[in-house]
Amino acid sequence: MEAVCILSFCYAFMFESGYTDRQMDLRIDTCVDVATSAERHSVDPALAIAVSHVESGFQRKAVSSAGARGPMQVMTRFWCKSKSCNLIDAGMRALKTYTEKSGTRDGLCQYFSGKVCKRSRQRKRYRDKVLRFADRASLIYSETCIYGC
Repeated sequence: MEAVCILSFCYAFMFESGYTDRQMDLRIDTCVDVATSAERHSVDPALAIAVSHVESGFQRKAVSSAGARGPMQVMTRFWCKSKSCNLIDAGMRALKTYTEKSGTRDGLCQYFSGKVCKRSRQRKRYRDKVLRFADRASLIYSETCIYGC
């Protein structure tokens, strides 16, 4: 994907998702890095963008109460082998591993909690939320990068 398309894709997604101009200014680089990393790791950029949006709102320094870090909310003890770990790339490795192993739907539940969806309403809500944003991102990607460039 061309750099201008990635940038346009990120701006359009963030605008449609309700980010303010200030929020976009602070987070656009993270969105671009997520989309670029997704392509490098052969992960659907729309899915990766949706995960980062839901997990952290593209906040590069986000830390959860459970200790997940970065825009993809990676559990570093599982996905980082060194102190200088790229948290976006680690998130792509995790997302790719889970979705290839269990498919997108159960893979998203595993990304969220390490477990498949089964009887967990919380995991299913997370999965469905990410999938809704991924559908939106996929439409935006088509409009900006396939038909718009």
